Amino acid sequence: MHRAGEMGLEGGHKLRDACWGMLGERTRARLAELAGPTLDWYAAEDSADPGRRPKALVLGQDGLAVAEPRLSTEHRPVYVISAFQFAPGSLRHVRVGHRPGPMDAARTGGPGPGASPAGPPSGGGADLGLTAQARGVLGNLPPRAQELLQAPFTSGSPPLRCDWHYEGFEHHLKVFLFCLAGAHHVTVATGSRIVPAGHSAESAHWDLTCYRAAVRRRIGR
Repeated sequence: MHRAGEMGLEGGHKLRDACWGMLGERTRARLAELAGPTLDWYAAEDSADPGRRPKALVLGQDGLAVAEPRLSTEHRPVYVISAFQFAPGSLRHVRVGHRPGPMDAARTGGPGPGASPAGPPSGGGADLGLTAQARGVLGNLPPRAQELLQAPFTSGSPPLRCDWHYEGFEHHLKVFLFCLAGAHHVTVATGSRIVPAGHSAESAHWDLTCYRAAVRRRIGR
């Protein structure tokens, strides 16, 4: 389990629906083609892009597809698309509901959000090579969700990419997605978080669906 880090919400950013519309029809169509019937998705401004063009990720029944803004060799704005396509019949999902009491912060196994920088797994688990920021976001999730997300990568095949997105309000994240993708497996948690009256972030209520699939083929990086 990881220590929970801050999950701040910054104003002035376009939400996922607006960002999705900025991608362009061909890019959206290619993502849908690679991912198959959509299970969940996000689109968000890419802070690494000078023009803050959006990036997008789509989880589908057939794969995980990602579009990222880049510049071509002629310095023209383009999108680079990569995908992790699933082995047929390998996609599975588990529902994770988490309803602690207002005084129960046991889910983090350590300090609450903001108490200290996000550190390595508090239980001495495997180091997956995640950044401190990624570990901090992951640490906010219920222990069961953390376990489901990381388990396939603890046997020596670390994730090749880690993505997450959330939007909403401090007391209600209406959209939440966290994914790990590697050479052999993809895991994704999607859902929402509510901080009921009398609760804090440490005792937030989560409704999540955790997905896992075996990778049949990779496209792009």
